[in-house]
Amino acid sequence: MPAPSFSKSSTDRLTLPQVITVDGPSASGKGTLSRRLAKEFGYIYIDSGAMYRTLAWWALRQGISLEPPLPAAAEAEVVGLLRRWKAEMRLVDGQGWLHVEGYFPATEIRENAVEHAVPVIAQISKVRDWMVARQRDCVRLGPLVMEGRDIGTVVFPLAPVKFFLEADEEERQKRIEGRGGNTSAARRDHMDSTRKKGALIPALDSIRVNNTGQTPDETFAILRDHVRSRLGL
Repeated sequence: MPAPSFSKSSTDRLTLPQVITVDGPSASGKGTLSRRLAKEFGYIYIDSGAMYRTLAWWALRQGISLEPPLPAAAEAEVVGLLRRWKAEMRLVDGQGWLHVEGYFPATEIRENAVEHAVPVIAQISKVRDWMVARQRDCVRLGPLVMEGRDIGTVVFPLAPVKFFLEADEEERQKRIEGRGGNTSAARRDHMDSTRKKGALIPALDSIRVNNTGQTPDETFAILRDHVRSRLGL
């Protein structure tokens, strides 16, 4: 699929995608802050991680075991799902969500079984290729705030504003447990940062914000001011 992420204008000047990217590890505040940014500036919110979660949920529902290390046969089954499932991005209240056969599993993709499976399928190269193509295609919906782990480095490397959120591992683990999760921040960080494609690393031109000890309001004010300064909004 061609990626409509940027183009050349008639004056041969590069036209950047209308995207604000927000990357970072688990429980760094990406979701809360990205939603607020989208609402503040009238952009569409896209949770790229939810797209991977939706595939993980669908794969588990089809009876595919997603325990690491993933054998070649299971990987092939997951890739096969991408050719068969009826998935499309739909807008719901200004947010883009991947629906499968017309259904968005909003509750199911937050279950612990899916949480554990997501970093496993995210290691699959062909899965990442499929996801990146669909994420880039989201610019057709309008201006975006997209959160994830490789949005500023792989999906929209020419985005005019890129954030990379960070927080101490101990604090992020407390946040995960505080919302009822039982995954390990350290384990997820390792899997995300060492995968061969789409590894979790900050873009060289990203604005890095460590929100350890900050309230969401304090971090949001920092991001909002950067967006206003960069985009003149």
